Amino acid sequence: MNRMFPTLFTYQGFGFHTWGLMVLMAFLAACLVTGARAGRVGIDSDKLVPFYLIITFAGLAGSRLLHFLFAETKTFLANPGVFFDPNQGGFAFLGGVIGGVLAGGLYAIATKIPVLKLADVGAPSIMLGLAVGRTGCFFAGCCHGMRCELPSTNALINLPGGSVVTVDGFPWVALQFVPGVGVGSIFNVPLFPTQLWEITGGLLMFAFLSWMWRKWRRFDGQVMAIGLTLYAIMRSFIERFRGDSIRGIHSVDLPVLGETALSTSQIVAIGLVIFSVVLAAWRWPKGVTTEIPFEPEEELD
Repeated sequence: MNRMFPTLFTYQGFGFHTWGLMVLMAFLAACLVTGARAGRVGIDSDKLVPFYLIITFAGLAGSRLLHFLFAETKTFLANPGVFFDPNQGGFAFLGGVIGGVLAGGLYAIATKIPVLKLADVGAPSIMLGLAVGRTGCFFAGCCHGMRCELPSTNALINLPGGSVVTVDGFPWVALQFVPGVGVGSIFNVPLFPTQLWEITGGLLMFAFLSWMWRKWRRFDGQVMAIGLTLYAIMRSFIERFRGDSIRGIHSVDLPVLGETALSTSQIVAIGLVIFSVVLAAWRWPKGVTTEIPFEPEEELD
């Protein structure tokens, strides 16, 4: 299938694909920021090297597993081996967050790293990784929105697989694919630019959570709790405009609202909000425990 911009360059017949590169850059950016900030709360960044590897593999595994469990359940149960087939299925960002956080938390406990302080350090980095990773989705032509029912007016950016265009009304900026691009086979019509929304939202949350971590922390775990809640709200809103056909959609009986159709991500988002509220209620009275910046010992010649 064609993509928006599939390959950055080719070297000796091997193509360096944009999506894979951006996902790699997402993990790298998140790890670099986390490592640079960890010492301020007394965490030895050298101890985080195994942590980076663990959360990378756990994040990829979690995102893959969540996709198959909810979006392609029957296929996965009939043949679990599709989990390892790169030509089958996809990845779910929230599954990556859950997998990475759980595995990273277990590593922190095992190595006596303060879990909630590490979580607060890493929360802004997760949002930075989201923004970088969604750039790969944009170039891959996946995770796009449904048609916005407005004619395009001008092309802002032209790529091999489509264009970023303007439309006369909300969302004002849209995507328009050429035939063969896009999971839902929607082409030559403007689509809601859901990937661009998540990129923008990820960057804004990275900036806000970074400020909160430096200037306004009232308890350990606050930054992670706020970050998960903000992402859950943003993602639930964006899901209303998603148009790719491979996501899981489920009928859920909710209090007051009654029977409602929710996507996999919206269901997980509800769980994240509940988790964040419980975390805040538990940790708020305890405040921020003492933090002594880590200073590496000087090596003697």
